[in-house]
Order: sequence, then structure tokens, then C-alpha cells
Amino acid sequence: MTGSDAASISIGQTLALLDGPLAAVVAGVCEDRYAFWLGSGISFGRVEGLPRVVSRVLEFLRRQIDPAAADCKFKATLTRALGLATLSAEERARVDLSRPFPEWPDASVICSRLTNNYARFLDLAVEGEEADYLLWNGVDVRTTFANPATQPDVEHLCVAILMLEGVASDVATANWDGLIERAVDELNGGQPAITVCVRQEDFRQPTRRASLYKFHGCAVRAAADETVYRALLIARQSQINGWAAQPERAVFVNRLIDLIASKPTLMMGLSAQDANIQALFAKAEAMMAWPWPGDRPSYVFSEDQVGIDQEGLLRNVYRSAFTAASRQKILQSSLVRAYAKPLLVALTLHVLFSKIRRLAELAPGSLNAADRLSLQGGITAIRDAIAATADADRLAFVRLVVACGHRSICLLRDGRDGNPPRAYMPVTTGPLHQLADEPGLPASGLREASVALGLLGIGVRDGLWTLTPSDVATPNSGTAQIKTSTGVAKLLLTANSQTALHLQQDGNLASHEDAIVIYSAEISPAMTRSPRGALGRTGKLGLREVSITRLLNETSTLSELLQRLREAIVA
Repeated sequence: MTGSDAASISIGQTLALLDGPLAAVVAGVCEDRYAFWLGSGISFGRVEGLPRVVSRVLEFLRRQIDPAAADCKFKATLTRALGLATLSAEERARVDLSRPFPEWPDASVICSRLTNNYARFLDLAVEGEEADYLLWNGVDVRTTFANPATQPDVEHLCVAILMLEGVASDVATANWDGLIERAVDELNGGQPAITVCVRQEDFRQPTRRASLYKFHGCAVRAAADETVYRALLIARQSQINGWAAQPERAVFVNRLIDLIASKPTLMMGLSAQDANIQALFAKAEAMMAWPWPGDRPSYVFSEDQVGIDQEGLLRNVYRSAFTAASRQKILQSSLVRAYAKPLLVALTLHVLFSKIRRLAELAPGSLNAADRLSLQGGITAIRDAIAATADADRLAFVRLVVACGHRSICLLRDGRDGNPPRAYMPVTTGPLHQLADEPGLPASGLREASVALGLLGIGVRDGLWTLTPSDVATPNSGTAQIKTSTGVAKLLLTANSQTALHLQQDGNLASHEDAIVIYSAEISPAMTRSPRGALGRTGKLGLREVSITRLLNETSTLSELLQRLREAIVA
């Protein structure tokens, strides 16, 4: 997008990309067609990146040097490491082993060179120590990548949401940290929702909502069970080169090849520089190649530009289609110019509101296709208004979306706030194209509530009222706050009279409270001591109730429907 690069692009601008030139990609994500491939970029800021890892290992070696030992094995390994960095004579003369490595004049230059050569660097042996000594002890895998105090960031929470929504059922990652698993546990109250595959035996586990393929190993499991999982941590050049040929990796390798061949790839935070990753994609292409051009991009990278290794991957998979004439078009179609953080936030909003749009489309009633499209436009208006608040603090924003969404759906379905154990309630648990087949959909109230959201969004867009999210830290504050010409009122969306009764019982709806309750179903006759007032205008502030089912049955156009809702909620 003009004026924005992958780092500075806003959530709103990213949504515009997804609505426009990347519509085919996001449609595929909504239908769970894409496999997500994730690298260290999604954990940047939570765990140390390669430059910090390199610096840590060099300092680890320097600290252990015995100045009195002419043949010190740690000095010998450090010397070989500096050899990989190809120091000039001047740089070598500035090496001072008496000072901590970060204080060396050329520390950043050395780190940069070794970062680009990290697999060979970590493959350096220390005489008399295990082959992975630099990795296990120098990097300190347990502390660096398996620290239980490290909390999920925006990317991990968004991937977890997409998994729980059923649109990211296959996620492959080279990352060792456990932040995606921790995010899923947090959002799902610790209840199992994903299958984590580190060993090939893990493929025999029960199928869950999604599978997470940790093909370079897992630091959390290695810290808990060093005997089994330490050897599965892949970082050294010899491991990368021999990874696919190991018999104990055959099932894992074949599963990843099948994944590449059966689902298009969306790659985030992963450079694809490792030879084993390149080989996987080349083998998958040999089995069943993706065509170019196709109905949607088969390989998509979340980057500022397609990197050298990613372009090499595209050459390998598209082969004869990758020509001088097609090169630029292939590169352009394979690029989402937004890094993982803005892209995943925008994808999450797009998926959630695409489901709501589809629910409104499926709602009963006699609205024609054009009116239903306009209704969906109101839903998009709410999405875009929410997205406009996202960039100031994206982590706080995602947590607010989780909290508000959870409360809203629990109030709708149960008439209750929805206290823990679960922190997140999905709109539906399946991808978009399966939504119409949900057996409980007619009774859920979701379709009618989506119509209500569309009408409310049109009202916001047209200046009839304003909406603000409820304060999730305040119990019984409702779905949202609505400001009309008569004042500010609590807004509640609920499925039926039974859930409305729960609203009263739990204190979400008090007698004579200035509140608007929008029912999905018909409103049952008033019960004894019910605070219910009349449908529509009451002539006074207080409780106002309206049934979307009734309005849909009694109107035939969107303008009539909106007018009836306006009459019902503006006292």
C-alpha cells in the first residue's frame, strides 16, 4: 500500500489489503485452506533473536577461557567462531578477550556475520563436550526459550484465536518456544484444543481443533524431558542437512510434504533459508505442483519484500512457470506487505467479521440480496471502527477483543457474563464454508444477532447513534453502550426469553434500568414481576426490548427494518 511498509502499516490499511488485492488469500484463510508456516519473527520481542543468541554464545565461550592454558578448548572454539566471521586484520587486532564480548568495538559486525551463518556457528564443537554443547549450554535453551514467565504476544494470541475459530487447523513452526501453546491454554482455559507434534509418535494423538507441527523441536519439552527431546532441537548445520534422511523423521517429513502439497502456504516470520525447509517444498512440488497462476496465490510471504531464500523457494516450486517474463508477477502475488503482527490482527478481525457477515446472510426473512449486502456493509463498518482503535497498543487491543467477544457471545447464548475458565468464546468452531451446516445454528440466535449488528453498524455509519464497548473490568456492564438522541443506555444482545431471564438473575439487567435488550428470537409473554416493558417506544427512559425475529417477519426491506429498530430503541 502506498506510503506504508510492512512495519509501519496500520491495521486498517492491512484490512484494506485483505478486502482488496488479497481478497482471494483471506477467503482461503476463512475456509481453512492455508497452512500457516511460522518462524522466529513472530516471537520477536518475547524470546531472543539470532543476534542476541550469537552474542550470548560468544560471551559464554569467552568467559570460560583459561588464560593460563595455552591449549584452552574454549579459546580454540572461540577462535574458530571468529574465523567464521571472516575478520579483517584490523578487526582481529581489536579483539580483546579481557573484555565482555558486547563491549568489543566490532561486536555488532561479528554478530551480523555469524547470524547469517548461524547453523555452522552452532555446529562448532568444543573438545570433550557433547555435539550440541554450544546450543544446550551456550544458548541456554531452557532459560532462553522455555522460560515459564514469558507471556504470549499479539501474534501468538491471534494464531490461537484462528485455531479456535477453526481456520488455522495446520500450523508448522520452526520455533522452539511454547508461546502458541501457552496462548491456546490461556484462551481455552487449559482445556486441550490443539495437537502438538514434536516426535512422529505424536501423530497418533487424538485429533483436536488444530495441529501444531514443531519440526525443529520444542524447548519446553526438552527442558521437561531432556533425554527424549534434547536431540530433537534442530539448529546445527549437520542436523539441518541430515534432518530429512533420518528414519525416525520419515513420518514427520512426509506429513509436512503432504501439507505443502495439499494446502497453500502462508509464511510469517520465516525466511525459509534452511536447506531442509527448501528441500521439503521442492519434494512437495515434485509430488503435486501448485499451478501458477491459480485461483489464489499458493505461496504467500508476510514481508516487506520477498527475500532471497523465499525467491529461491518460489523458483523451486513453480519451476518452468518462473520465467523472466513472469518473475515480477509471481513475486508480487506472493507478497503481503505487512509483518506478522499487523497481518495477524487484521486476519483475526477479518475472520471474525466474515463469520458474522455470513450469519447475517443466512438469517431468515424476506430481505433481498441487495439489502443483505447492505446489511453486511453495516457489519464491516463496525469492524472498521473497531480496527481504527487497534494501533496504539496492539496487545491490549487483542486482549480487549478477546474479552469483549467472550462477554458478548456468552450474554447472547447464556445470558451470563461468561466467567473463566475459558477466556475466549469462538463465534463458531468451524471454517466459514461449513457455517451453514452447523446443526444448532437456527436455535443459537447468532443469525439474528448478526442482523442486529448490521443494523447497528448502519446506524453508526449514518449518525443515528454511537456505540462504545462495555467496560470488561466492570461486571454487568452489558454488550456495549449505545448513545442515542435520548441519552446513553446499556445495550444487551441475547438469544431468547430464557437467556433474558438469566440476565436478570445474574444482575446484568436490573428493574427499571435504562437498557436496550435486543432479542434474537420472539419475546415470550411477560412473566410475573418481569421488568419487561412494551415493545418499541415507551414514552420514557427505562427498559426497551425488541425482537429481531419479529422485525424480520414483519418487514420486507432493509429501510423498513432499520426504521422499526430505530423506533424500538430510541425512546
